[in-house]
Amino acid sequence: MGREAKPQTKPPLWTAVWADGQVLYPVILAVGSVGLSGEQSPPTPGFIPSFDKLAHFCVFGLLATLLFRLVPPTSRTARIAILVILAVSLFGLSDEIHQSFTPGRFVEFADWVADTLGATVAVLAYWKWDAYRNLLEKRRERKPY
Repeated sequence: MGREAKPQTKPPLWTAVWADGQVLYPVILAVGSVGLSGEQSPPTPGFIPSFDKLAHFCVFGLLATLLFRLVPPTSRTARIAILVILAVSLFGLSDEIHQSFTPGRFVEFADWVADTLGATVAVLAYWKWDAYRNLLEKRRERKPY
């Protein structure tokens, strides 16, 4: 007549987040970004003018989208959107400061602006543009093995 152990269950949100990798994706992207900012000469295609600004815009936009996706749809408010944009913008600023300690690299205000604009456009597009959000959220059907 021993006590029966209750099965431990994880909250559904926690399981869903880890199962889909939603927490890992922004972490991996952020770590990769910090790693590249420490490079003396990150590889860029020379035939695209201002490629680094486009790269900043896209990478930090992706980071903002990944973070905003972590927020449950019913909690996505203007305040949350601003907080995500601010967090990504501050991360971009810290990335620029980190870059200043790398020989041959410099802090560029324009890079930080591109980071912030990328985050802003990405969050607004994901939050307000249903077709874009639905495209990103569409899951491929898994085929049984």
